[in-house]
Amino acid sequence: MPQKFDVIIPTYNNLSELKECLKEFSEQSFDDYRIIVCVDGSNDGTNEYLDSSQFSFELLRLSHENNAHKGRDETRNLSLHSVTAEYILLFDSDIIPAKSLLQKHFELLQQKDCVSVGEVIYRNANENIWAYYLQTRGKGKYNDLDEMPAYYLNTQNVAFKSKYFIESGGQDLDLSKSYGGDDTVLGYKINKKFNVPTVFNKSAKGFSVLHKTLDKALEQMHEFGNVNLKIIRKKYPELDKIFNLNIMESNELHHMAIRLMLIKVIAQFLLKTLKMVPNRIKLLYIQFLVFYSIYSGYK
Repeated sequence: MPQKFDVIIPTYNNLSELKECLKEFSEQSFDDYRIIVCVDGSNDGTNEYLDSSQFSFELLRLSHENNAHKGRDETRNLSLHSVTAEYILLFDSDIIPAKSLLQKHFELLQQKDCVSVGEVIYRNANENIWAYYLQTRGKGKYNDLDEMPAYYLNTQNVAFKSKYFIESGGQDLDLSKSYGGDDTVLGYKINKKFNVPTVFNKSAKGFSVLHKTLDKALEQMHEFGNVNLKIIRKKYPELDKIFNLNIMESNELHHMAIRLMLIKVIAQFLLKTLKMVPNRIKLLYIQFLVFYSIYSGYK
């Protein structure tokens, strides 16, 4: 019989982290699952490790033809024709699952038909300001078991019925060549097609260490505004308020006034003084810098 869960893990040249991730999955309190590792052209020995190792769970390795590198979204979509379980867990290879992770997702999914968005805790949030910021945005604004907007789905750690992933076509590959918005669109597509709530399942925990710097993150936000946000705006015109699109495009006076403040000199000042202010002010600074970076790319 098919398992209750297919755990779909895309990976690209991070074998050491993948090993830790798989090691902890072998310790799960819930044991009715299979792991599908989707390899994105890795050349660090990932394929050889997966093919030669023995695991306490069933593992299926998938890869692109000629071991090509095609990005996370197209790599995750490799699993679309291989999923057989009732539920899927989308999970990132640089996250360590808590032993109860699958059990907690399963318990919620048995209670109600929903999208179960698990928690990701960054162990270096005290040292990495971007990790600290990420803990407070999106699902971080909600309490355990709160319903959230569908666009807060995050494929780092999320579980739902497999048919939702398959019948919605998986990740939108029009967004796969650049950065950002892909998880937002997946959440929107599932909600639109199946009308199921998105729930923050805080007890379904994973742990990670974030290496991305604030400068790199803001660079990616600019790229997102310049490329993928424009694709989303054209392809999904009804999504006219996400990522502050309404403020970016509105002719209302108060929105125009906000845009007048989105200038480089203010952004540079905030970056220069960021370390001098308390954490709650840091969050406001970063919120402005993210909006500025997206807007400067979008306009």
